[in-house]
Amino acid sequence: MVVPPQIENIAAHHRLSLALVVLSGSKAYGIEVEGSDDDFVGVFVPSLRDFLSVRGFGPETHAGNDPDFTIHEIGKFCRLAFKGNPAILETLWNPHIVHSTGVGEMLVRLRGSFLHRGSLNVYVDYAEAQLKKMVKGKGLHAKGGAYNGKYGAHLIRLLHSGLDLAETGEVTVRVPRKLAEVLLEIRAGNRTMEQVQAMARPLLERLKGLTRDNRLAAQPDEEKINAFVIEARRSQVDS
Repeated sequence: MVVPPQIENIAAHHRLSLALVVLSGSKAYGIEVEGSDDDFVGVFVPSLRDFLSVRGFGPETHAGNDPDFTIHEIGKFCRLAFKGNPAILETLWNPHIVHSTGVGEMLVRLRGSFLHRGSLNVYVDYAEAQLKKMVKGKGLHAKGGAYNGKYGAHLIRLLHSGLDLAETGEVTVRVPRKLAEVLLEIRAGNRTMEQVQAMARPLLERLKGLTRDNRLAAQPDEEKINAFVIEARRSQVDS
């Protein structure tokens, strides 16, 4: 698999160096179905000249569809990782790498420096928000307010990922086979919304408990990451 031309064109137009691009979404998790789209997440470093110029380098994030993709400037990406954004953290543990440079490889090697106890709170917040939508009958990201099994599966996967992070200090991307089978059943609509809620609640309570007692560092290593980002930006001096 190669970097989609839509991403390549944006990078060329804005003079951006693509540091890391991964295949994300259901295909990365191992729960894709027939017709599942390709999704990509990436990191770029702008030209140093543009970064320092009065007009700047343009948007910190570029996104598009067909295929779905989101690429972030390296500084923004790291800020989101510090906050514990699950989709961002998954990028750093994702084995489905489509493109990587030396900067991207170093970013992956530093991935543990982003993790801290507060990272788990985001998983809890996301899960609670989705459960509230289900209870109110608004569904999960579903058009028209109807329950959508795809996002029920996303909720359960996210909770398991949070638990894995709390217990192992690692972010799970490819889900285990048995869990994948359950998630595919949920996605296919073979589990009701009420059944999904019943599965989610004990997982959420367990995760809440682990936010208070886990193996993660108290704080991320911002100094190390900041030094890396500065050097990555400086490396684009000839761009």
